[in-house]
Amino acid sequence: MNRTLAVFAVACSLLAGVAHACLWDRDTLAAEAKGLPGITEIITGRFDRFPPLFYEMRLERVTTAIVSDPDNLGLYDDAGGACDRLGRSDEAIVWMERKLLVMDRLESEGADVGEHRYRYLANLGTFLVHRWLKSGSDREDMTDVERSRELIAAAIELNPDAHFGRERYQLLAIEWLLDPPQDVGTGRTLLHLIPEYRFMDRGTSNFTLKKLGYSDSIEGLSGLIALGNAWQSPEVYTALAFAMADEELHVLATLCMIRVQDLTLRETENELPDNYADFELMIPGHAMILDGYTEVLRAYYVDASEEASDWVDARNQYMMNRLERGVHPDTHSGFWDEWIEPSSAPDFPSMTTLSHNPIVGAFLALAGVGFVAMLLISGLIWLAIKGWSSLRS
Repeated sequence: MNRTLAVFAVACSLLAGVAHACLWDRDTLAAEAKGLPGITEIITGRFDRFPPLFYEMRLERVTTAIVSDPDNLGLYDDAGGACDRLGRSDEAIVWMERKLLVMDRLESEGADVGEHRYRYLANLGTFLVHRWLKSGSDREDMTDVERSRELIAAAIELNPDAHFGRERYQLLAIEWLLDPPQDVGTGRTLLHLIPEYRFMDRGTSNFTLKKLGYSDSIEGLSGLIALGNAWQSPEVYTALAFAMADEELHVLATLCMIRVQDLTLRETENELPDNYADFELMIPGHAMILDGYTEVLRAYYVDASEEASDWVDARNQYMMNRLERGVHPDTHSGFWDEWIEPSSAPDFPSMTTLSHNPIVGAFLALAGVGFVAMLLISGLIWLAIKGWSSLRS
């Protein structure tokens, strides 16, 4: 695979991950109320990912409900979102066309549809780019992607703070796809499409993301992962690592890059650039993490991601046992009442864990001895000076 195709493959991998990023349905509203999972859960994958039957049952129910309640605009979002998650992008787009007709009529009758206008733009923009990806990612015809960019930009203009700020970062991803960078393997992420950040001096704090107006970068990128499908996207996790390093969260940035390296090992079919797995070395502040602690983080990541995978499997099995009996979370408020956590995530390793590493432990021991020796010498010098002063007086 030549470099141009490799770069394009990376871009497609990125957009495949964020295709659901700005989708609006009842699950989005529930997530907004509940809040995002913790950052370690986002890195290790300990959050819900529902099985197809969940969306098939929802689609069947809302399709029937729309017949009796055609002015309920939220039902169109649920129908379109279910179709999109099932890979039926054309049907999802048709649902948005139907919603637009109803929305325009209600607005002409004096109804306030502002929030639904925003959701329509965000959903349709997402469905269009997803259709382009599903249909073969033909770069000779970028019509759906260009239209998606227009719609997502319009959604941001209407409601810039919604979705945990995710639309801004989905828009960066779409821009990345329309014009794939040629230096993707040299420490550049989708955040570097922000002009000032692209040319920032990493030795200063003059151009941090916060100062550039992107103080929500960690939350926004986390939302792409936990509420979209970007938990399999090395590019989004790389951008998240840079965002965390920008906030001087170097330990979490390193853990995030361990996730990136894990994902790149699984992406052999995409033939990512050779130095893609070395992005860790390009993260600002990486040198501040002791090598011994990095290995401790790697061991934690393996344990935590395995526990997270088992947890997701157990949650989905619990769901399937009930879905197959016709019980669905949308219609049964006690759906999760019998759920019992089968395990708990491992504790995040503290720096004291390094004492279990013989080499690092020896280093810390020597450092401790040196510190004590320094205190003793300082004390002796102070006593000598005090004694000399007493003799002179």
